[in-house]
Amino acid sequence: MSKELFLIRHAEADANNFDIRDIDRSLTPEGEIVASKVGRFMKMNEYKPEAILVSSALRTRQTAGFMVEQIDFDPSKIQEMEELYEASTRILLRVVNEINPALKSVAIVAHNPAISFLAEYLTGDIIGNVSPAGIIHLRYEGEWSAFSQNVVEFVAYTSPKEIE
Repeated sequence: MSKELFLIRHAEADANNFDIRDIDRSLTPEGEIVASKVGRFMKMNEYKPEAILVSSALRTRQTAGFMVEQIDFDPSKIQEMEELYEASTRILLRVVNEINPALKSVAIVAHNPAISFLAEYLTGDIIGNVSPAGIIHLRYEGEWSAFSQNVVEFVAYTSPKEIE
């Protein structure tokens, strides 16, 4: 059974306010616009995640919120996962391996460098630094629990500039 995974880096966040904790940084106005464009891009390409997992950081929750406004996805079903904030590649892989087997398509909105490293680990391809609001599309003929090193197909990387 084919599984589709979308690894999405949060959109551009405010990096100039040193009075707030990193986890509380919000999207910039430009980041909000681009997050909406990510949702439109997903809808236009008929990418229909059945689950959206986000880190506990405000910027990932906001990115997913703007994204789901554009696709047919109930925002109350966005699943916040504390372990996705500052996650290592190993933790991200564990999260993927534990996805409900009944789901065929899942989006994870998280942080770099972990999502870039995970995509490279799973596919064996060199993807490099994923831009804010970048989307890595992966596919695997098998179960989530079998996602492992060099077994997943790299479908595409879409940068926000390509979405414009």
